[in-house]
Amino acid sequence: MQPLRLSCTLLLLLSLLFALPSAASGVDLIIEMDAVVSVTGNPFPLSEAARLSGDPALVQKTGALLFDIPPDGLLTRDTLLNTLVAKGIGGIRLKLVMPPEMRIVLDESLVAIVKRLSGWRWTIDVEPLGTVPPGRLVSPLSIPPGTGSATLRFIDDRGNERALAVRLSWSQPAVVTTRPLERGAVIAAADVTVRDVRVMRSQPLASSPEEVIGRSLGRNLTAGEPVLLNSLSRTPIIQRGDSVIITVRKPGFLVEVRGEALDAGAEGESIRVRNLQSRAVIQAVVVGSGRVEVQ
Repeated sequence: MQPLRLSCTLLLLLSLLFALPSAASGVDLIIEMDAVVSVTGNPFPLSEAARLSGDPALVQKTGALLFDIPPDGLLTRDTLLNTLVAKGIGGIRLKLVMPPEMRIVLDESLVAIVKRLSGWRWTIDVEPLGTVPPGRLVSPLSIPPGTGSATLRFIDDRGNERALAVRLSWSQPAVVTTRPLERGAVIAAADVTVRDVRVMRSQPLASSPEEVIGRSLGRNLTAGEPVLLNSLSRTPIIQRGDSVIITVRKPGFLVEVRGEALDAGAEGESIRVRNLQSRAVIQAVVVGSGRVEVQ
């Protein structure tokens, strides 16, 4: 493999393919892949098979793309590039460092097995309480995330079934508070950070600050406490009693009338408004500050 020549060639080809504006230097995304990669599930996220760097938002989006393990286990450069384009990763300056084809191997370790059964994509510590028996796994069919222990059953080529008890410890990167916050507080960037937390049960934890900044808390939180997505509400941009513009869209025309908000609402929420001309009360969706739209 000649990484430098290969990556430069691919960069040039992709620049021509997507009709990019000329750029003096730099790339938006770098993907580096080895000749043999072990993944924990099928399909697998690209981040599990490749090292990605570059624009953070693009790295996150590309790393989350799911790929199926090919029938022959070989992933080629062309297949990878075609899949990226098909999934909407285009118009970028891409540097790709990989051999002409790479072998994808399904990991059969206990950690990989538990990840497949649970759908968990973060860290799991699996402690076997005994010797791992030979054979293929036959049960359970699933393991809920946060479960403290489980019994795995294997069957060997002779039809003998053996069980293995395992202790499980789950953790994931989560948004936690940097200071105590009271119910109703609007979260600012300085109020939160991201660190790994132990998960005792399946919870809808926020994993990036962008998910919580600008939203208000539904309960009090102590410093260092994870932020639950279902404890957040959007900050209203229209208050009850506010004057609003009501927009009604129909094929070929658009009507706007003045109205009064009868409820508070955040962007994207449906609220009651009164048409000040007809005095009719209708439901409309908040589309901006002082603006609602009938849908």
